[in-house]
Parts: sequence; C-alpha cells; structure tokens
Amino acid sequence: MRKQTGFFLAIVMALSVLGYAFSANPSEAAASSKTFEPPGKGDYPPGPLGALVKQGEEIFTNTREAVPGYRGNALTCASCHLDQGRKPYAAPMWGAYPMYPMVDPKTRKTVWLEDRIRMCFRNALNAAPPDKETVQALDAYIFWLSRGAPIGHELKGRGYVTIASPDRETGFFRGPGHLRSPDTLKGFGLYAKSCASCHGRSGQGGLHRSPPLWGPSSYTMKSGFASVPLLAEFLRRNMPPGEDRQLTDQESLDIAAYVDSQPRPRGKVPPGN
Repeated sequence: MRKQTGFFLAIVMALSVLGYAFSANPSEAAASSKTFEPPGKGDYPPGPLGALVKQGEEIFTNTREAVPGYRGNALTCASCHLDQGRKPYAAPMWGAYPMYPMVDPKTRKTVWLEDRIRMCFRNALNAAPPDKETVQALDAYIFWLSRGAPIGHELKGRGYVTIASPDRETGFFRGPGHLRSPDTLKGFGLYAKSCASCHGRSGQGGLHRSPPLWGPSSYTMKSGFASVPLLAEFLRRNMPPGEDRQLTDQESLDIAAYVDSQPRPRGKVPPGN
C-alpha cells in the first residue's frame, strides 16, 4: 500500500511540475471573472489515488479523529478553510495549490506545500508536525480540489478579501467610509450580537461544530489569525455564516481586535508530541 501511495503521490507532483493539473486551457481559467469551481463533492478519481484523496478529505474535515496520535487543539483544517477547502475568499485550497512552491518573502527560502501543511499543524492546530502518510493524503486531496487550475496564476477568490489599513488617528473629522483603528470594546459588543450565538460568550464554540476562538483549544499566537488585519479579512466575507447581511470592514476589524485580545496558546507543541 505504501508503494502504491508513493507512486500516486509521484504522479501528483509530476503533474504539478507540468503546470497544468489537468487544465484544458489554463489561460482561460486564469483570465475568467468567475471563481474557480473544484470537482464536485464525492467526485473522486478511481483507484488508489481516489482512496488517498478520500483519506485526505477525512483528515481535512475531521482532523482530531483521522490523524493517528493527534494531540492538537479542537480545530480542524476546515475550521479556517471553509466548506472543506472549497469556499472562495476563505483561503480555498484550489487557490493555494497552484502557487506552490513559492518563495517566502521574509526568509527568501523556497516553501513547498508540504512545508505549509506542517506549519499549519504547528501554528493553527497547536500539534506536532504530521507524519509522512498524513501529509501525502492532504497533498493528494488539495491537488484534487485544484484539478483544472492553472499553475502559477492568482485565481479570483484565492485567500481573503482585502481590507484597507485604517487611517492614522487624527483630531480632524475623517468623513464616512474612513476606517478608524480597531476598537476591542466595540468588538465585544459586536461579538455578543453576531458571533456568540455559535461560538459562545466565552469563545469556546460548540454549536454547529463552531470552533473555539480563544483559550487552550483554539489557534496559537503564531497562527495567521493572531493578526488582526488577516482575521478581519476572513471575517469580512465569511461571518456570520449564511447571513444575508455581511459584516462591514470596520465591524470586521473591531471583532478581530476583540477576539485576538483574548488569551490563547503561545504556540508550544503540547506535551507528549
């Protein structure tokens, strides 16, 4: 089984290097004004590759139960990458896969998708880096979601929406539409109104499998969501889920400031990992 797994992973990597991932016309896909559409749910490839994709999907959506010996927090990969990694503007996997490998602008080092998976386990899930088989399964699942996506192109819906930086504080009236600095007190009120019904007033989640937003079972201070601007951009398009009315830029910044002001792990791997 391990030989078969390695063989099909090699196929995945080879297709990535070719730069098309089954894309019939990548230039058209890159230029489209619509967001990319991944394969339908349950539309798996045949044979051993399909089995590996299914395994990766299970790990992605039920991380605690699906990863052997997992001792991380209560989040899953799908807690941050919504709709099983499919939702536009919620860091969809089909928008990430075509951009790897990439050069980290801070370290100037090449980062592969496998490196990013391990980093997410450490910083978002507060867990030890996963074993090789777990990484291979996740890599296969992310690859399959990206079938038809052109390699090396920024796709519409990749990452999050952009929120402009707030104006510097000034004594002059800024006028409508000008963002002020995030306010944790206003964020507390907005959180109670728009978020607490699912995530709880104490931020510990639970309802509808909503993840905890702070405390020992949530993401760490090294996670990307520990950045107020990044968390605000996630909230802006995705929360509250299923609501007709979306948060404004300012509301997103205020709620993000409140959530990130709460206690959370510093990012040390739990004992025993």
